[in-house]
Amino acid sequence: MQTTKKLLAVAIIFVLILSLTHGSGNVSYAETYGPDQNEEKGLISGIVKENNLSLGYLTLYFEDGSGSNPDSFDQLISTRNFTYSHDYITVKRDSFPSDISQIKPGDKVFLKLDADGYIEELGAKSYYMPVYGIVHYIRFNNLVIKRDNGTFISYNISSIPVYKNNRPCSANDIMAGDQVRLLVQADADNIDIACIDIEKVTRPIHGIYRGQAEFYNRFSSSLMVSRVQQFINGRWENAPVMGIQSFSYSKDYTVLPLRRYSGTVYFVTRMDYDGKAKIVKSVFSQNQGYEFLLNDNLMNVGLNNNLYLKNTSAQVLYDENSIIVKDGRLVDISALNTLDPVMLSATKEPFVNYYHTNVLVSESQKDSGINIYRGRISDIEPQRTITVESFARLDGVSWEFTNTPKTFDIDLYTSRLVEANGIGNFRDFGEEYIQQTVYIVELDNKILLLSTAPYADQPVAGRVKSIGYEADASADAPGADAGEGDSGDTEAEPLGQALVLTEASIFSNSDYAWVESDDIEINIPVNAIIIKDGKVGDFKSIKLGENIKVIRHSQNKDGVIILCQ
Repeated sequence: MQTTKKLLAVAIIFVLILSLTHGSGNVSYAETYGPDQNEEKGLISGIVKENNLSLGYLTLYFEDGSGSNPDSFDQLISTRNFTYSHDYITVKRDSFPSDISQIKPGDKVFLKLDADGYIEELGAKSYYMPVYGIVHYIRFNNLVIKRDNGTFISYNISSIPVYKNNRPCSANDIMAGDQVRLLVQADADNIDIACIDIEKVTRPIHGIYRGQAEFYNRFSSSLMVSRVQQFINGRWENAPVMGIQSFSYSKDYTVLPLRRYSGTVYFVTRMDYDGKAKIVKSVFSQNQGYEFLLNDNLMNVGLNNNLYLKNTSAQVLYDENSIIVKDGRLVDISALNTLDPVMLSATKEPFVNYYHTNVLVSESQKDSGINIYRGRISDIEPQRTITVESFARLDGVSWEFTNTPKTFDIDLYTSRLVEANGIGNFRDFGEEYIQQTVYIVELDNKILLLSTAPYADQPVAGRVKSIGYEADASADAPGADAGEGDSGDTEAEPLGQALVLTEASIFSNSDYAWVESDDIEINIPVNAIIIKDGKVGDFKSIKLGENIKVIRHSQNKDGVIILCQ
C-alpha cells in the first residue's frame, strides 16, 4: 500500500514538472501528439485562415502551412472546418485566458475536440500575422501595398499561393487598387508569406464628383455639396438632383475637412458594406482657372510630376491631390502604364504655363482589343450614345460586375444591332429599349455590336466537329437540279445555326475548373455574339477543326457567345 502511494506521488510530481516545463492549456498539445494519432485523439493544430464569429467555426491551414497550396485546397475546405459554441469553449493565448473573438487569421492554434467534434479547448500563439492593405503597385514578383496607417511595404511574391473568392488564382489576377490580406511571418530579415487573399468582392468606385463645398457636418461625418456634377465617360455631367446634397464619409477615410470651407471639392465615392455610397477621397481646391477635358494616351510619367501624353504638347502636372482611377479602382499614379488611355480633367491658372490634373481616369483592361459587356440601358441619346446603369464585363469566361454607369458611343457606319428576329437599325433605336438588358461589344468605347440575346453564364469549350447544313429546297435555288447524290458546286447554308463540339469540356462554377465531357451539340441563335481574330464575326466564319469557347444560356443551352481561339 505504501509502495502504491509513493508511486502515485511520484507520478503527480512528474506531471506537475511537465506542466511547468511545457506551460498550461493546449499549447502543449503540439508536443504530445504524433503525426498519425492527433486526429484520432481529437487534438488538432494549424494556422487560422478564418474565424467566423457569427456562425461559430474556425478554418485552419495545416500546421506546416501546406493548406495554402492550391493542391490542398479541397482537403482544406472539407476537413479543416471546426465548429464551436461561445458558451462552451475555453480559450487561452500564450498560456493566458482569452476569448474566441481574439483569435485572428494567422494565429497558430491547438484544438481539443469533444466527443461530438466540437472545439472544447483552444490554445493559441502568434505565428503568421495578417497584413491588410491596398495594392499600390505590382510588377513581376514585386508587390507594394499601402497599409491602413498610410505606410508602404514591399514583398516578393514569387510562388506565393493567391486566392480570390476562396478559389485559387494567380498573381496576374492582382490589380492595383485591390484590397488584399497577406499572412506574413517575419523573423528578423526572414519573411515568409503563407498566402495572399484578394478581397472577396472588390468594391470599385461608385462615382467621381465635383461641386461647391458648403460645409462639413462633423456629427454625421457628411459633406454638404451644391452644384454637383459627375465625371462620366470623360465629361462632367450634371447630377439628376438639384440643390445641396449630402455625401457621407467612409469610416476608413480619416482626412476629414474643416467645418466651413468655400471652394470646389473633387471627391470619389465607393459602395460601403451597408450598401451606401460614401466618400473615400476628397480634395478641396481654391483654383479659379479654366478647366479643360482631354482624352489621350499616356506616354510616360516623368520627373517633377510631369505627365507626357501622346497627342498633347502642353505641360500637364499631377500631385498628391490628383484623383487617379484605373479600371474602377482608386490607385496611385505608378499603376498607370505606357499607352494607357486616359481621360483628364485639369485646371490652368492665370499666368502659369502648365495644367494641374484634378481627375485622371484610365479604363484600360488587361486584355487588348474588344470587350464584351452586359447591362441594362438607362438612357439613350438617339444615334449618338447609349448609357447602362451598371454593367458586367466578360473576363475570360466569367462576368465581373461593376455597379457604376457606363456610356458607349454609336457609330451609324460601323455599329450593328442584332435582335431575336434578325438585324435591326440603330437609326430607329429609341426609348422603347430603355430598361432592356443587352450585350454590347465595344472597341475604344465605340459600339461594334449590340445584341438582345438572353443572359449566358455556362461556359463550354472544344473543337468544332461538325456544322449543321441544309440545301435550299426551292426550285430557284442554285444547284437544285443536281442529281441525287450530287451536291453541286454550291456552298450549303447553316442548318438552324447548330454545331457539335468534340474533345469537349464544361466549366464547373462550383469547382472552378474545366471538366471533360462527351461531344456537345449547341444551337446558335440569330443574335449570338461571335468573336474571331479579335473582330466581330458571323456563324459562317466558324470553321471545322477550330477550337472555340461557348458561353451558353443556363436553361435552353443555346450558345450565346462564341469565342474562336
